[in-house]
Amino acid sequence: MALLKHASGMDIHYTIVNGPLGWLLVAATGRGLCRVAFGEEVAALETGLRRAHPQARIARDDARLAAIATGLTGYLEGRGPCPDAPLDLRGTPFQRRVWEALRAIPYGETRSYGQIAAALGLGPGAARAVGGACAANLLALVVPCHRAVGSDGRLQGFRWGLERKRALLAIERKA
Repeated sequence: MALLKHASGMDIHYTIVNGPLGWLLVAATGRGLCRVAFGEEVAALETGLRRAHPQARIARDDARLAAIATGLTGYLEGRGPCPDAPLDLRGTPFQRRVWEALRAIPYGETRSYGQIAAALGLGPGAARAVGGACAANLLALVVPCHRAVGSDGRLQGFRWGLERKRALLAIERKA
């Protein structure tokens, strides 16, 4: 799990909403969204956020994040792409390159891990590394790792479960 480096003294605000695919945590620093995560229980989402950022000052602030939470819920209800929002993407340079490539995949489309690697100028053996970067993604929906599939089109790995990945792709196909 990627931790926010230098999180000591950092303020993170969050909200949790119940959506069509379960509980959704939305968290942001002063720079932008730092975590969007699905969960089965509110307490587990809050605990996960605090464990990932033990040095940060973390506070629930539903009002501050209401607009983005409403936009993400709208996405989950099939009302179009995720809203644009500033992001606080923290990861290795390679992970950030993969996450930007994922964000470039058009709404409703998928790419294989190998295609993503090729788009980044990497060799065919880099598909596994792309999968690793997807697994490190802490911004569900906003960095659409659900759009990455196996070379045969099959669904593979998703931090929040293959059923959610299948549902997200179905939402995008319908819209």
